[in-house]
Amino acid sequence: MVVAPAGNSFSREAAIRRRIANIYNKREEDFPTLRDYNDYLEEVEDMTFKLVEGVDVAAIEANIAKYQEENAEQIINSRARKAEELAKSLKEHQTQAATDCPSDMVQALHLENFLTFKSCSQWFLCHQNK
Repeated sequence: MVVAPAGNSFSREAAIRRRIANIYNKREEDFPTLRDYNDYLEEVEDMTFKLVEGVDVAAIEANIAKYQEENAEQIINSRARKAEELAKSLKEHQTQAATDCPSDMVQALHLENFLTFKSCSQWFLCHQNK
C-alpha cells in the first residue's frame, strides 16, 4: 500500500506511479507485437488511475500482489537491466566529461577549495559549446 501525505494529491499520485512502474516494468522489446505492448501499458495505466482515484483498491492490490508473485524473476531481471543501463550511461558520461577538457584542467577542477579565476574561465570556455 502506498503511503503519502493526504493533503498533497500530486505527491500521492507520484508515489503510486513510481511504485507501479517499479513492478510493471516491461518494455516494448518484451512483447511480440506493438499491440500487445500497448495493451499492457493501457492495463497498467487503468490500474494506476484506479489506485489514484481510490477505486477498487483492495482488488487492484490483490492483482498487483499476484502479478509480483507470478513475475518475480522478470521484475528482478528488468530492474537489473535498468541498473546496468544507468551504470553504463553514467560511465559514458564520466568518460566524455574527462575527455572534453585537458587532463590538467580536470585535475584543477577537482582540487578542493582551490580554483583560480583563470581556470574557471577556461572551464567555462571548454563547456560553453555543449
